[in-house]
Amino acid sequence: MRMLKFMAVGAAVGYGIYYLIREKENGKSVLEELLEDAPEYVDRAKKYVEFTIDQVAERLHK
Repeated sequence: MRMLKFMAVGAAVGYGIYYLIREKENGKSVLEELLEDAPEYVDRAKKYVEFTIDQVAERLHK
C-alpha cells in the first residue's frame, strides 16, 4: 500500500512539473508567465496585507 501511495504522489508531481514547463500556443510556459507576472502578484499581496493590518489595527483601537 505504501508503494502505491508513493507511485501516485510521484505521478502527480511529475504531471505537475510537466504542466508547468510545457509550452502553450503562445510559445511560453505557465512557469515563464508566472515569473514574468511575479512583481505584480507581490504588489497585490502587499496591498492586501497592508489593508488587513489596517483593519486589525482599527478593531484593536475601538
